[in-house]
Parts: sequence; structure tokens; C-alpha cells
Amino acid sequence: MYNINKLVSVKVWKKLLKILPTPKQRRFGRKRCQKKALANGILQVLVNGVAWEKIAACGCSDTSCFRYFKELQRRGKLKLIYNLISAQKTNIKEGAIDTTTIDSFEFTSMTGWDGNSKKVGTKVSLFTDKKGLPADVAFGKGNCEDKDLLPYHLKNTHGRRKKIITLDMKYMSLKLRRDLRKKGIRVNMKWRDQDYRRKRGPKFRFDKDKYKKRFLLERLNGWLKSFRSIKLRREYHVAMFKALVYLALIIILIRS
Repeated sequence: MYNINKLVSVKVWKKLLKILPTPKQRRFGRKRCQKKALANGILQVLVNGVAWEKIAACGCSDTSCFRYFKELQRRGKLKLIYNLISAQKTNIKEGAIDTTTIDSFEFTSMTGWDGNSKKVGTKVSLFTDKKGLPADVAFGKGNCEDKDLLPYHLKNTHGRRKKIITLDMKYMSLKLRRDLRKKGIRVNMKWRDQDYRRKRGPKFRFDKDKYKKRFLLERLNGWLKSFRSIKLRREYHVAMFKALVYLALIIILIRS
């Protein structure tokens, strides 16, 4: 069997085996593959970026690994596990939001030309807490604006207290500031002199110390792209690509 220590640590491996569902054995039919062998093959695809048919010996066939992972995606298990762990480990009272563009082939769905990065890709927007842990994730085309993905984060984290959100200047919008202020959320963001021409009244507050902690969000983007299957999107179906991102974020939360 492929050495699992080359993929993840022992702590992450044991935790994954606990939280991933076990394939049910039917009364009739062939014997089900062991969960340990299936997880080994899936992690090879996620971490090493190999194709499904090129999985090294893991105790079962590559087809079994693909079918098990596809079933997890179809039932929404990975997204559910991620939401449960992120709700336990993150506190978004103070958070930050930013997007990163994943290089991609020009597929028909969820891809577009990102003029800022000068490449075709899929945008992954991450909402992190003050420690830099992923609390929520949203997806969009490469040509969509970053601020268009922010409402998805607010919807997904509905019911969780949000007091301060740190953003960069790509989210510059007076309407966005007012809408968030109505929800009791203060935006911590730089601005330029030509953005707001209001001469009287209080100006927008800006906390430099909190803004400096955005490097934790950039570090998380680096961690996410360290998984080779995510650094370049090869999955044609969006759902399978999202499932790989959810699995990568689960590993990041476990080892943090």
C-alpha cells in the first residue's frame, strides 16, 4: 500500500478515517472495499495531483476510489463535514474575505477570463476568522467580480455573529458598506482619495493592525494551492472540483 505518511500526518489520517463514512456492506454481492484503502487512493489524487487511473497500489482499484469519492460528493457528505468542523473551530466575529483564481482549462461551466490575473480560471472565495482558518468558501467564474461573491458568504454564515470584516480595495463600494452597516457589520478597508468625496461628517474608520493580519488569509490561499489537484483544475465537472476543495479545507482544519 502507498505510504500514507508522504501525503498527510498520522493525526490527520486517523481523524479522516473517523469522520469519513464507511461503505455499507450489502447482504448479497461482492465484498466492499476497506475505507482505509479508498481514502489512500483519494488522497493520492488530492495531494499528488495524479489522475484517477494512475493511482498507486492502495489495496483497491482506482475505479472503486473514484466511485466512493463521487458518492461522497453526490450525497453532500464532504460539504456537511466541512461545515460542521468549521462551525466548531472558527469564530467569525472578526474575519477577512478574499478570492484566489485557480488556473483551469477552458471548461464550459464555472470558468472565465480573469483580467487581473491574466488567465482563465475558477475563483475560490474564502472567509477566514482572525486566526486564518477557513470558515466558509464560495465559488465563481474567473470573470466575476470579487464583491459579487460576498453575499454568498453572508448567506452561508447566517446566524453567526459577524462584527468586523477586513477587505481589500477590490471590494470598494459605498453601497456594500451601507448594506453591511445595516447588518451591524463594520468594514475595515483602505480607500483612495477619489473613491469618496464627502468633505463633511465622519470618515470611514481603518484599523491598520487588523488589516496587517490579512497575511493569514494569503497563507491559507497558499495552503489550498499546495494540493496539486487544486492548483490546476483538471476536473471537468464543477461538483467534483468543489468536493476536492472541501476535502482540502477539511484537512487544513484538522491539522490546525
